[in-house]
Amino acid sequence: MIVLGILLALAAGGFAAIAVAENFQGGPQYAVEFFGTQIATLGPPGLFLSGVALTLIFCSGLAMAASGLKQRRRVQRALASASAPTEPEAPRSQSAHRHRRLLGH
Repeated sequence: MIVLGILLALAAGGFAAIAVAENFQGGPQYAVEFFGTQIATLGPPGLFLSGVALTLIFCSGLAMAASGLKQRRRVQRALASASAPTEPEAPRSQSAHRHRRLLGH
């Protein structure tokens, strides 16, 4: 999941970088070209919405990578705690719970 998220984020970033680098034409219509091949012709609203879509894809890739890292840490922590020897807990004294002060009273 980590690798898939990173690849998704890199692909979206690369797609946006290539689209910007190869399309410096002005005017009311923007011809989107990749390596000399015209893919689409977009107006300003279409260009804006394609940027929003690329941003959502990029952010979802980052979220996938972050959740994969979080799950990996959780699994490693669980494996480490399962393999560590456990010691019996000392009983708590009840006086510590009886004199708990709430809101400074």
